[in-house]
Amino acid sequence: MMMTSLARTLSVRPALARHVPARQHPVRGVLVRGLLVLAACGACAVPALADPALKLKQGDIFTDPVGSVMGVSVANEGQTTIGAAVVTCDFTVSGKAVGTASTTIYNIVAGSTGKDQVHLMGSVADAARCAISSTAPAAN
Repeated sequence: MMMTSLARTLSVRPALARHVPARQHPVRGVLVRGLLVLAACGACAVPALADPALKLKQGDIFTDPVGSVMGVSVANEGQTTIGAAVVTCDFTVSGKAVGTASTTIYNIVAGSTGKDQVHLMGSVADAARCAISSTAPAAN
């Protein structure tokens, strides 16, 4: 059995020289997992289906040297400002999926429309289907 230089220096048997991870404290583990879920949640977005006041419109799809681009707009027909709306598009070529991309439109004031572009890098698509995948309330 080969000993590492550290094991030889410390005159520790090779079996004891291996690192054994310490047991995780159960309460700390639950707390860390809870914080990771909150971090993954982002701004604690809610499904867009909960807000019928938002109307998504897709523009024309075009390609550039980098990939495919879809223009999108979200109209806020409600009474409150929307802090963020995430628009996700599934891009296809001849009906076959080539990729998915998203954009976030921030601070869509009541009665106004937010506009942006969804960029799919590296692929040339001829169609895209977009949807509002999540929303977040204004922070004020």
